[in-house]
Amino acid sequence: MKIFSFSHKTAFVVDHCPYMAESCRQQVEFDLLTKNRSQGVIPLAPVSKSLWTCAVECSMEYCRILYDIYPTRKLVNYIVSDSEFHVLNSWNQEDQNTQELMSALAAVGPRTRTRTPSAAASCTAWWRRWSRCAR
Repeated sequence: MKIFSFSHKTAFVVDHCPYMAESCRQQVEFDLLTKNRSQGVIPLAPVSKSLWTCAVECSMEYCRILYDIYPTRKLVNYIVSDSEFHVLNSWNQEDQNTQELMSALAAVGPRTRTRTPSAAASCTAWWRRWSRCAR
């Protein structure tokens, strides 16, 4: 049996409720030709990331760094929660890479702004259970 330290596992629970479609007010630079633009060209409207995009980017960057430094000794479990939860990978070593996680996240898809009463109620119930467990 292999002995691991207490810090060999990380679990990410990323919220996929409708309010994660809200803007985080971090603008995306996509208009790189602003200095070379001729006069009379209307500048492009600013685009900002959603809370969902920022949460996924941050957690995936953590995974990328972790897998670069510890390719086999650290494990990550990725869970997406909306009206139900989706476990995107397992604790098995073959599931521990960014390609697997990005493919699973692509299958989940981005969060939309539509709010349904059942989704809002289940998100509220999920947060209440989570806050009781965190105490």
